[in-house]
Amino acid sequence: MIWEKHVRRAEAVLGSSRLPGAEEIISLIKRVNPTSLQLSEADRETGYRLKDSLQNLLLENYGENFRLVPHPYSDDILLIRHRFNPTIDACHTHIRVLSIKALDTIDDASRIQVPATTKPSPKKKQKQAKSGTHAREALAIAQRQLVEYDYSGAEETLAAIRVRDRNELAPLIKAVRILVEEMGTYESAAATILAQPEDVQADRQVRELLALTCYGRDMIPEARALFENLRPDTLGKSALFACADVSFRDGNLSAALSFLKLAEAKEGILPAETELRNKIEQRMRAEAEPLLLQARPALAAGDLDQAEALIRQALARYPHYPEGRCLLREIEARRTEGEIKALWLEYESSASPQERLKPLAKLQGLDSISADRVRALIEKEKGVLKLQSVEQRLCELRTLAAAEEWSGCFDILMWLSHEGEAGRLEEACAVAPLFSVLQGNRKLMKLPDEEAKEIWLSFVAVKAQLSTGMRRGCLERLEKIKPYFCGYADFDEEYAGLLETERELARSAASDLMRRMFQAGSLAEARTYAARLRRVTTKLPAEEAARSREYRDMTLNYHSYRNHTEEDKLEDYRTALLLGNAARAAALKDSIEDREKLASIDREIADYFAIEIEPVTVIVSPDADLDLATKPRVPLILVGESLLHKLFREDDETILVINVVKGTAARYRSPNFKDLGFLDSIPDRDLFLFANAETSNHVWRAKLSETEARFLAEIVINENFTYEGNPSFRGMLMSSSKDNDYYAVITEGENIRVVRQSLDVVSTTVRTFHAKGEVTCVSRGSCRPDTMFLGTDTGTFLLNSNLDLPPGQSRAARTIPMQTFAVDCEKLQVYIREGAVKLLNSKLRIIKQYPNSVAGGLISRAGVQALCTETDVALISLTEGMGTFYNLNTNKFSQTIALERMMWTDTPTRWHAYDYDKDASTLLLWDITHRLDTLLEWRIICTVDEDDDTQVAKVRQFEDPDFFSLPPRTPVQGDADSEPAPEESHGEPAKAST
Repeated sequence: MIWEKHVRRAEAVLGSSRLPGAEEIISLIKRVNPTSLQLSEADRETGYRLKDSLQNLLLENYGENFRLVPHPYSDDILLIRHRFNPTIDACHTHIRVLSIKALDTIDDASRIQVPATTKPSPKKKQKQAKSGTHAREALAIAQRQLVEYDYSGAEETLAAIRVRDRNELAPLIKAVRILVEEMGTYESAAATILAQPEDVQADRQVRELLALTCYGRDMIPEARALFENLRPDTLGKSALFACADVSFRDGNLSAALSFLKLAEAKEGILPAETELRNKIEQRMRAEAEPLLLQARPALAAGDLDQAEALIRQALARYPHYPEGRCLLREIEARRTEGEIKALWLEYESSASPQERLKPLAKLQGLDSISADRVRALIEKEKGVLKLQSVEQRLCELRTLAAAEEWSGCFDILMWLSHEGEAGRLEEACAVAPLFSVLQGNRKLMKLPDEEAKEIWLSFVAVKAQLSTGMRRGCLERLEKIKPYFCGYADFDEEYAGLLETERELARSAASDLMRRMFQAGSLAEARTYAARLRRVTTKLPAEEAARSREYRDMTLNYHSYRNHTEEDKLEDYRTALLLGNAARAAALKDSIEDREKLASIDREIADYFAIEIEPVTVIVSPDADLDLATKPRVPLILVGESLLHKLFREDDETILVINVVKGTAARYRSPNFKDLGFLDSIPDRDLFLFANAETSNHVWRAKLSETEARFLAEIVINENFTYEGNPSFRGMLMSSSKDNDYYAVITEGENIRVVRQSLDVVSTTVRTFHAKGEVTCVSRGSCRPDTMFLGTDTGTFLLNSNLDLPPGQSRAARTIPMQTFAVDCEKLQVYIREGAVKLLNSKLRIIKQYPNSVAGGLISRAGVQALCTETDVALISLTEGMGTFYNLNTNKFSQTIALERMMWTDTPTRWHAYDYDKDASTLLLWDITHRLDTLLEWRIICTVDEDDDTQVAKVRQFEDPDFFSLPPRTPVQGDADSEPAPEESHGEPAKAST
């Protein structure tokens, strides 16, 4: 910027011991003067400081040649004018910034002398308007006089206006504009302004008009001084034109052009605009042309740097100089040509692919003529480099395999699978037999590298253990990793041998148990052997296990008819109560004669299932204004949620249940709550299903309402469900129509079995649904009727209460794995991720799309806490207890907040912030569903036009806790920082899993 060059020059002059001439100082004063320039406040302060210092330097050394002329409208503003040449001035200054030495060098008489020509004097004595005439009325009179061509009368009427209060300011301004712009009576306009009260004269618009009157009377220094104190962005078209003309006269061409552009942008037409623009551009061109003439010989001589410097100087004086821009493009083309030649020479002289790729990468963006050749060479060099890297890694692999450094071997094999060709990977897998299970293992390669490495190293460890002859525990370890290595000879051979050994032991044990079961002396003893037989037969092949079940059932029936004693009936009654089978318990109760023992069992089960209730006060406040950036005073550990409820854990034996919809809550205590995690709920009946995460074998059903609380059933999984091999229970739901029926999703290797199990003294499977693959999602679709959403890596299913696929369900969905975003249990609709988020109906057919939800397509189901279908806003969990809201319609994320501050239910939900006072048993709820836009800032993190890697990288910025976070307020009551939370509540909130 030219102004900055002048600033540096001024600072150098002020800091130098050499005294410059008066002309040089005056030139610098005009060039650093910021009045008519578009500068920042800091730059304006710098400019005025340098102007004041230069004016003091001028007067302190050459003061005898100058005089100070007071401004006609302000005694504190002085014009520094040459004593002998009135056309020379050094701009206006304020008396308070002049040094004593500067004032002493000027003769007092001349300093206070005011030239007569600067005083505004009317052309003739003005006739005063009638006393008391309002400004608006006087303006109307003058306008009528103008219509009647009584110009002198109109001038007198307008000049007689006197403002008595601020309400008359607008008529005054209009009157002065008539005098200036329509009548051209500048002296009358000035006299009218100066006759007004001081507060009126200080008004910005009035001062603008006063400056225009000075400009119209050719009082340029005075006009300049007035314009200096006005902001350019507040000026009207005429004033901006005047500023442009004043700057042009001062020689400040860039400022003149800037002001003229501002004036041209305003509405209206000034005939002189075109003439002034031509003058400015002619002057600019005249200043720039000599520099361009100097640049041409330099360019011809090949001195590109000198030529460019001169051309840029010329363009700084005349930015629209077409010849200069043309020469700059020529210089750039010459430089590019030279750079291209140098890069090709560098490429030809480079010895290695890495060195050759560097100039080629630069040439790719420069040499458009040889673009195809450059691309081909880059591919060639990358191929050579890749080949060298593969050879190097293969050598490293052989060395590590010989040393049995298996972890390093896996890293190299993963690199080869990503970077190398299939043939080289096959060569690598042949280095050691242990590598054979990795070749073409697509299922393992889907996992993150660290997880895949851990699984493979587990296989390596089993192989090492087997080589020492120690077989104990090996089968269990191979069962866990079987889904990844089944079908590979090296794995199948070891697994088959271990499995056959295990089965032989199981056959022997089963035979012994069947013999003992048949010989049992009572039904209770027979059932004990039957339970042990059920566990043993899970290790047998399916056909053998089925025969064992048939024998077991027949033997139990035999003992039931032969040995079903009163004690057996009492034990069956206890079992029915524990399983929550009220109908079976009632039938057995009628057949038992020992009422005392019946009462004892009733008391035993009632005590075992008992739950204490303690009410908690809930305050729903519309104006709670909680700090979303901090935790509540007592952070709670999340257990789960239903459509109506939120469940938290206070301690090992205490669960807090909030009915968010009703605005009620209670605290429930029982030793049985220890280690329980949430599985399912039937919200309108306050029924909840929990699983023991420690044993993974016990499931509890409970009734938790504000008026009634007790456990309804304890289910021992391995006594009531049948399964094969090494099973995994991926989900379990209650039946809403029959209290002793449950739905379970069981995986057995690659097989998925969904069962509806009726729990009884002898439990039976009512319905079964079979599928293949891995389970990705199990979720309740609805209650009454029961529906289950089942997602796998091979297809997607929505099952009814009979575990059938309802008529009309999408056939395509059964063969397409869908990535679930959320499930709306109220409307039986499913939100999925497929590039963007899409909504499916109960037939699994798309009924709505959210085309803007690019980031939503990157968020896993585990990260989505819930979705408010009313506003299409989801809550996403992040690292370290943080969360963010995401709008499906706008693709915007909110600032991150403390997740523990939020309370929500299953989809569809509303958003509540809460605070909890455990000692006072009080919970404060604040509904912020429709306040999120005002409480938080929102930002688009990634867009649809970005590639997948860029989108993922941008979303992963949220892994930084400080990224786009809501700053916490100063700690106050209700914030986590203001009161230490109990030690037991410091855990991270997380959904419990079983």
